[in-house]
Amino acid sequence: MLNEDLIPLLNRVYFFLKFRPRSEKEVRDYLYKKIAKTHWSRDDADKIIEKLREESLIDDPKFVDWFVRMRTSLKPKGERMLVRELKLKGIKDELIEGYFSANKIDEEKLAAELLGKRWPRFKSLDSKKRFEKAARYLLSRGFGYEMTKKIINKLEIQLTS
Repeated sequence: MLNEDLIPLLNRVYFFLKFRPRSEKEVRDYLYKKIAKTHWSRDDADKIIEKLREESLIDDPKFVDWFVRMRTSLKPKGERMLVRELKLKGIKDELIEGYFSANKIDEEKLAAELLGKRWPRFKSLDSKKRFEKAARYLLSRGFGYEMTKKIINKLEIQLTS
C-alpha cells in the first residue's frame, strides 16, 4: 500500500499511461524526471513502479507485442529497425529475441506493400535512380539489402511487362 504522499505522483503516472502502453524504462525515466524538482525520491518512484507492475499497467512482454503489432500495421518497419526501437525503449535483449523467435514477421510482404505505395513516385525516373531511391526508402526502414533488391526487381519486372 502506498502512503498518501505518493498519490499525486501516482496520478501523474496514470495520466502518462493513459495515451498508450509504456515500457518500464519509459515509466522510470518519466518518474525520475518528475521527481527531480520535488520532494520525492527514487525509492518512491520505485514503489510506484512496483504498484504499476502489480496492477499490470507495466508489462514489458505485453508492451513488446503491442509495439510490434502497431509498428507492422501503422508504420511498417523491418525487424532490424523494430529491434533497435525496442532497445531504445529499454526492453531487454532476451525478451526481444524471444518475441521474434516465437512471432515471425513477414518482412517481404511488409516491404512489398510499403514500396508498392511509394513506387508510382519512382516510375518516371531512370532505372538506376529508381533503384537508388527505392532501396534507400526500404533500407531506412530497417529492411535488409537482399530483400530490398528482390522486391525492387519484382516491381521492375512488373513495370517492364
